[in-house]
Amino acid sequence: MKHQNNPLDSKNAGNCCPRTFALTSYRRLKMTLPQVHLIDFFRHFDKDEDRRLTKQDLKDAFDSLGSRCPTWRAKRALQHADANGNGYISEQELDGLVKYAAKHGYVKK
Repeated sequence: MKHQNNPLDSKNAGNCCPRTFALTSYRRLKMTLPQVHLIDFFRHFDKDEDRRLTKQDLKDAFDSLGSRCPTWRAKRALQHADANGNGYISEQELDGLVKYAAKHGYVKK
């Protein structure tokens, strides 16, 4: 049986990134590759490493992503993703933050 356009074959390596193919073909994965990168990107801005993002952390992150109004964007992201209302984005709330950021065109490749 002949394999057709298998992106994992070395001869087709230029057609598709194997890592991207593996992530996007896995049915249970709900995030795209750029969204997965956003999780790591936002975690990088947790300066005090307490596993939660403050409004200032979010402001710095959105500023780095090129937002014209990073303070406003951080406030809106916090309102959108802070499910328990404690003023921080915890590890459990990161998915909501990433979905908010991706919805508004912020991607980190």
